[in-house]
Amino acid sequence: MRSAAELAREAGFVPAPAPQGREYTRADRPTISEYFLRLYCSATRSQRNPDRTEYIWLDEFCLADDQQPHNDETIAAQRSAELGRLADIFRGALQVVVFCHEEGCDHTKLECIWGQRLFTIAEILHAETVVRLTRRRQNNNMTAELFPTTGREFRLRMQHHAALANKWHLYAIFQHTVNAGAVPWQVAIHALVVEAIRRDEAGNFHDHKFLGTALNGLLPRRARLSDLGHSGWNDLAWLLELNQGFYNAASLAAVCSISVDNSVAWLGKPIDPAAGNERLEPVVTAFPVSSDADDPPLTIVAGETLGLRKHLKRDASGLYNNEELKGLKILSWWVAFVLVLISSALVGSGSRRSGGILYYVTAILYCIVELLAGTMYLEREGWVFLEDSLWGDKLEAKLGEQDHNLRTLTLWGSF
Repeated sequence: MRSAAELAREAGFVPAPAPQGREYTRADRPTISEYFLRLYCSATRSQRNPDRTEYIWLDEFCLADDQQPHNDETIAAQRSAELGRLADIFRGALQVVVFCHEEGCDHTKLECIWGQRLFTIAEILHAETVVRLTRRRQNNNMTAELFPTTGREFRLRMQHHAALANKWHLYAIFQHTVNAGAVPWQVAIHALVVEAIRRDEAGNFHDHKFLGTALNGLLPRRARLSDLGHSGWNDLAWLLELNQGFYNAASLAAVCSISVDNSVAWLGKPIDPAAGNERLEPVVTAFPVSSDADDPPLTIVAGETLGLRKHLKRDASGLYNNEELKGLKILSWWVAFVLVLISSALVGSGSRRSGGILYYVTAILYCIVELLAGTMYLEREGWVFLEDSLWGDKLEAKLGEQDHNLRTLTLWGSF
């Protein structure tokens, strides 16, 4: 729309004042898009057979039936439903026309404003033929030319420019479409989600209203259109839940910051993808769940890499880690201290053998006290996995037999 608006501005079109939160009125948007349609027709007139029938799908004319006397809510619902079909629309198109108003732009470089929009990912990801519509200046007049190419070649060019700019997540997206076997779905889905969030943020769409809608049809499993449109984050959560067999959502949580906007119910802006962080592998699996409530569908607090043990472990430092053994600990220290003094006195008086034996016995007795205390308690730090089939529903009672401090447990979370 930005490039079409630039064409309209050059032609002298003055848009009406837009309502709050919009750049243009709903009536002006088709008018602005018509200037792009005229430019395309002028380019095809000189380069193709003018005596032909060509069917064109242009979003502002086809997303909703603005000619019908519907209210804004009905039109918005129509547009939202159609946006969820964009991937299928462009996949089924005979050719996809790519355009921006910048002079001489071939639309494959990262600086092109066409490539900064959220929905352009779906436009060319599976396109069979891509036509680059480029403006050029001839004799002080701006003209347009068409440069058809295969979709594979166009994506290879974008992949090349992504590599030059070290945008390896973008590189992975195009590599997956060109040679799917080279990039697994785990990497491809992660790159798609991060790039979609990044583009939304770059366009100042911080509420990510259409995030899930834009990705629908690009992932292995898709959502029904009736299940989308609740909110961008919830839509994304539902898509990731559907695709949890292909993607570990902990990868997304690992690179996203905490949201600074309280109105946003999920994760914040991801860190800028860079060489190296795409190789981070999560050791846990996150299961996002969509929700109509205000609670976020996925919350991760103070994330860190955790070691997970399969078995319980006795606390070798139980004598020192338990407050109820404080008296025994002090008594053991004093007894050991007195025995060491006696042993030192014996050694000093010449009875080295007797003093050495007493030293040895003192150390053995102290170790026995430590071992006995350790058998009474379990290590209560770290994480351990207890299989339900082995422990059953009487977990507290069985743990209490091992360590009386675990007779009463506090429920921290459930799965």
